Amino acid sequence: MFRLIRRILCSWTVLAAFFLLAPFLPAQEAKSVRNDSGYQKTVVPFFRQYCLKCHRQGVDDNEFRLDASLKNDFGDPASKARWEEIVNVLNGHQMPPEGERKPRTEEVAEVVDWITGQIVNAELARRDSKIVLRRLNRDEYQNTIRDLIGLEFDVSGFPQDPPAGGFDNNGGALTISPLHMELYLQAARQILDQALVETAKPPVLKWRIEPDSGDSDRNRVNYDGQRIIVNGGKNPVEQGFKVIHHSNWDKKLNARDFRLPYAGPYRIRIRAAGKVPSRAEVVASARKALQYRMEQQNRKNPKGAPWTKRKFEQDVKHFQTDPMYDYGPPRLKFTQHLGGQPRVLAELDIDAPLSAPQVYEFEGHFSTEKAGVTIEYAYDVPRALENFWMQSGDQFARPVLYVDWLEIEGPYYETWPPRSHQLIMGKQANQPADERAAAKEIIERIMRRAYRRPVSEAEVNQKLQLFTAVRPQSASFIAALKMPLTAILVSPHFLYLAEAPESGSTEERAGTRRLNDYQLASRLSYFLWSSMPDEELFQLAASGKLKERAVLLSQVDRMLADPKSQALTENFAGQWLGLREVGANPPAADLYPRYDRHLETSMVKESQEFFAKILHDDLSALNLVKSDFVVINERLARFYNIPGVKGDHFRKVQVPKGVHRGGVVTQAAVLTITSNGTRTSPVKRGTWVMKNLLGTDPGLPVANVGDIAPKVPGIDKATVRQRLEIHRKLPQCARCHNKIDPLGFALENFNAAGEWREQEGFGYKGRIGPNDPKIDASASLPDGTRFVGADGLCDALARQQDLFFKCLSGKMLTYALGRELGIADQPAVNRAAAEMREQDQTLRALIKDVVLSENFQSK
Repeated sequence: MFRLIRRILCSWTVLAAFFLLAPFLPAQEAKSVRNDSGYQKTVVPFFRQYCLKCHRQGVDDNEFRLDASLKNDFGDPASKARWEEIVNVLNGHQMPPEGERKPRTEEVAEVVDWITGQIVNAELARRDSKIVLRRLNRDEYQNTIRDLIGLEFDVSGFPQDPPAGGFDNNGGALTISPLHMELYLQAARQILDQALVETAKPPVLKWRIEPDSGDSDRNRVNYDGQRIIVNGGKNPVEQGFKVIHHSNWDKKLNARDFRLPYAGPYRIRIRAAGKVPSRAEVVASARKALQYRMEQQNRKNPKGAPWTKRKFEQDVKHFQTDPMYDYGPPRLKFTQHLGGQPRVLAELDIDAPLSAPQVYEFEGHFSTEKAGVTIEYAYDVPRALENFWMQSGDQFARPVLYVDWLEIEGPYYETWPPRSHQLIMGKQANQPADERAAAKEIIERIMRRAYRRPVSEAEVNQKLQLFTAVRPQSASFIAALKMPLTAILVSPHFLYLAEAPESGSTEERAGTRRLNDYQLASRLSYFLWSSMPDEELFQLAASGKLKERAVLLSQVDRMLADPKSQALTENFAGQWLGLREVGANPPAADLYPRYDRHLETSMVKESQEFFAKILHDDLSALNLVKSDFVVINERLARFYNIPGVKGDHFRKVQVPKGVHRGGVVTQAAVLTITSNGTRTSPVKRGTWVMKNLLGTDPGLPVANVGDIAPKVPGIDKATVRQRLEIHRKLPQCARCHNKIDPLGFALENFNAAGEWREQEGFGYKGRIGPNDPKIDASASLPDGTRFVGADGLCDALARQQDLFFKCLSGKMLTYALGRELGIADQPAVNRAAAEMREQDQTLRALIKDVVLSENFQSK
């Protein structure tokens, strides 16, 4: 009976989703929006005089037709897109081409104004005819479960959310499938099983595992009746510490083949220390190994002694001068193995000396499945031609990791029942005297918070019927309660932000669709927190005060001060800057050996912390394009050659003279995602700058144009710039590349890993030789402004503040609304950009203007 009801519940949920969403789904047929009189009077004469010579039937080398394929119907999405392209080309003075008769400015303005007016009318008409529902994306779902239930739920099993308009919270792209519904149902069951408890508080166990007890899988130690494998690896022991010199399969410390008796959160502690050798120690150890190798070679071939002597001296100089040997502290990686699945719980620098070891603590969740834990050495010394053969020898001086013991303690709960149980049950007991009344109170309270609005008596009674139906077959009150709670967590009212007008309301009849206070609270919280409203927002919505200007602005300040606003940094800045792409196509290890996992994670964190610093310290948003400071940790400081930065935490650091950093275009994260893994890409970098900082679309590449002149003699020795110069000679390529490439050329001093260089290397594995060409970083903006290098680019971008503010405002409004912007939204974008210019140029001012805008407060 219980399984049958569960199947009915799943089927009901899918059907309910369909019927709930049906009124808001866009119509399949687009409305025709056309203005024949204006078209004949304004556009046709202009096209005939200036455009049809090339853009007509019979001209083979031009794919864009104006005579037959372009419809005077702005309600048709394909036609509207072509009209938008015409506006972009005319506004950018890209057409007519050089050598052709140019129209007067007044003529161009008249045509652009007419096209823009028709596009706006079409967008407004289409917006009046549909409401785009927005499903919670993965991050929003995870955060909402955290705030609603009090659990950190792993959403990695959900499908990736497709981005549209640059962000993955776009309602038009967040579709749903039967698979989604199955996953949501499964997730709801797992969440409730973990959140609700019916037993007494589990006892706390504490295991201290000593890795020096054995160095093979034969070593087993008894913990609470379990014989656990404790393998300290092939590592020496010093003062009771296992000494790990480098990473290898037989160097790992692990404890495995155990099951924790109780599922829940556990605290993990590791007592450890580290040792960082000086440069002198590095050189001395390398000299000893190199000396031994030279003697062996001379013994085999005495005649080669002069050559081996020169090689010895060259290699010693490498260890004396290469910055890779300015070591940081050793790094430890802790991996949990649960049910056969590995998961990295922590990666951290071990900065305590052996004379004063420290206990490093973090948390992890364990189930009762078969488990294991592993400690690994995670400091990467780049493998270079001079050192790869000596790196695994213990005599080679490198950061050394010392591990004394590992401790697992838990399950750990600050209160019992746990917070998740208390959030659901409230003041109700596990076995209430009046079960129906208790179930109704719980269902109504959870529904109100989950649906983010008041709920009707009929809605509550519908869920209460599920409880009544399953209670006779359920083992307990809580077991039966899980059925209606599951239905709530898979309801479209929970999974979607519908924002529909109330039936029969003035807004519905007028077509304005203003948000009510509850809908505004949700839109605000999912904008700034990527999560549901908290109790204060709910109370303001209930009182009808949230829409008041002063109240709304004070809530923005309060919410930005809350740690949950980190979601705005991670989800808005992370997607705007493309940080989720970092590591998708990493620099080739053999060409860029200094790129490692620690550097990669630090790159992402740098850009996030940089944005957060500008936001929370109310600094000018122009710092995003040009700043005299960076926000870095020790790992990035070594990579950027900035001295005096110690520790893995991120902090604001003034940029020293001669270091070419400051602004997002000089950050390693942006520089790597705009490269090709093996070389830089001025095209990608220039396109990124145009789209993400100047708000300019360079257009689509021409089809079938080919690679960068692969058959030109001497191309293998040509710099990236020289290759592109050859490519740009093709007439079909020049129109776009003349705008894009110069912006990328300015960043050529940064290699594909984001490291500064003065020359482009053509030696072994990309090494730079004395005769290799110097980087030519001279460049220009699309408006003709000339400059040199990254510093010049940052200066030039800072002078383009109107374009930058409009671009940033458009990105922020797109993210806040959860939909792509159209021309009808441009007045709101322009107002937000103007507000930034006239006020203090801060991100906070931009956010407040977006929240106060009619676009944000209406649907």
